[in-house]
Parts: sequence; structure tokens; C-alpha cells
Amino acid sequence: MKLSLVAKTLLRPFATKTGVKSQAGMTIIEILIVIALMGTIMTLVVTQVLDVGEGAKVDASRIGMGRLESTLQMYKIHNYRYPTTEQGLEALVTKPSDAKRWRGPYTEKGKLDDPWGTPYTYESDGKNFKIISAGPDLEMGTSDDITYPDDGGAGGELE
Repeated sequence: MKLSLVAKTLLRPFATKTGVKSQAGMTIIEILIVIALMGTIMTLVVTQVLDVGEGAKVDASRIGMGRLESTLQMYKIHNYRYPTTEQGLEALVTKPSDAKRWRGPYTEKGKLDDPWGTPYTYESDGKNFKIISAGPDLEMGTSDDITYPDDGGAGGELE
């Protein structure tokens, strides 16, 4: 079989004294090391992304509580007081029996839940209020709970 000069030139890097040169590949150990490194990198990346996501949810919770404060202020203007603890935030959506000047609904039912899907807890004596989110762990009374107002804001904080 006769090869052209171009074919001989192209095949020269693969030619050896014994014929065709064998190509080196990766061993199974090298493949396992690469997979382990990729897994480690992916774990680090996912962990960082999830941490950023939780921080965003905490911020969204505070923003949601601020919006609820606005609706509570409107409720207070119409009814001369905030809803009681027993009435809860539900009083912003459904008219309480003792609210004669109620002009709601003041918000949508879906806005009464925090970003984790847990209903906000509401406490009030009629003059002041506190809104609490269970936070990322979904359990009330833990260190990650989010309270509004946290600095004695417009609604005042209950003791």
C-alpha cells in the first residue's frame, strides 16, 4: 500500500519502529482523584450559594414585616388600635367581630407567612405590637428568630 506524502507526514507522529504508537490514557486512580476533587469543589460552591440564599430570606422576612407594619398602621387608623394577640394578623384579612370601622382586607393572606412558609407570630396589647418569624430553623424561641420591630420602631415593642 502506497501512501501519499501528505498522509505520511500526518501519520509520522503516531509511527514508531514497531508500528502505530499507543496513546496514553488516564488510569482509574487518576479518574477517581479528579472526581473527588470535583466533588469537593462542588460542595464548597453549593455551601456558599445556600448561605447567600438564607441571608436573602432573612432580609426578605424583615421587608415583609415592614410591609405588615404599614398595614397594621392602616388598621389602627381605622379601628383606633392594633389587632389583639388573639385576633392576630388574620384581622388584616378577615374582619374581626368587634372591628366596627374595619375597611379591609388590608393585605393578602399569602403575605402573612415568612419566606420559609411559616406564619408570622403576632403579639399586641392594642397599643404596641411585635411580629416574629421563626427564621431558617422554623422553630420559635431559638437564636435565629427574627423580631420586628427590633429596635423599638414605629409600632413599639412589647416587653
